[in-house]
Amino acid sequence: MGRAPGERDCPEVVVEDESGSMVTVRVPLVPPDDWIADHQQRLRHVMKHWIPLLSAQAGQASANG
Repeated sequence: MGRAPGERDCPEVVVEDESGSMVTVRVPLVPPDDWIADHQQRLRHVMKHWIPLLSAQAGQASANG
């Protein structure tokens, strides 16, 4: 289960073993400063490649009936 912000003012993953040991482990996630921008750029690149292909394929499917 993810939480933001965590105890260290950053996103964290909390794993709780409620069925046996009752241990809770908190793992802080501190992505690099440019992580979001980098992944936004990657997503734009994927969309730039695939949207025209998928649109063309959808157009062909509707033309064929």
